[in-house]
Amino acid sequence: MIARPLPYEELQPSRSGTRAGRTAVRRRRARTRRERYTNLVRIFATTAVLVLVVTVYLALMANVTRMNYELAKLAQQRAALLDVTAANDDAIANAESNERLRAYAKKLGMHEPQTFAAIALPADPPKPAVGIAFLSWLK
Repeated sequence: MIARPLPYEELQPSRSGTRAGRTAVRRRRARTRRERYTNLVRIFATTAVLVLVVTVYLALMANVTRMNYELAKLAQQRAALLDVTAANDDAIANAESNERLRAYAKKLGMHEPQTFAAIALPADPPKPAVGIAFLSWLK
């Protein structure tokens, strides 16, 4: 038996599908163009996010370092002020000491009194009432 080709209809090129075909070609080319740059955009976006995260981290660490330096500077100033305060307290205690005052009084020729005198000071005079004469209740 001899094989014969099956009968089929001959496809005629139709003019009705050319516009849809052109649109499909344009869409396919645009999609191919987008897909070509998709990986590049993803790599760039990932790199940008990583750079942003590292930059924020470095900024925060720089801020912490700055605050640590300020803290150390303030601690050094506090220690210096405590030293000055201690020196001033010693100077005040030395200036108020009875031995120093006795030595200074002796140098001026002063001596302890033989008798002590008590003097009574008069009381303060009463203060006049302040107000308006005919409105004495309003003070």
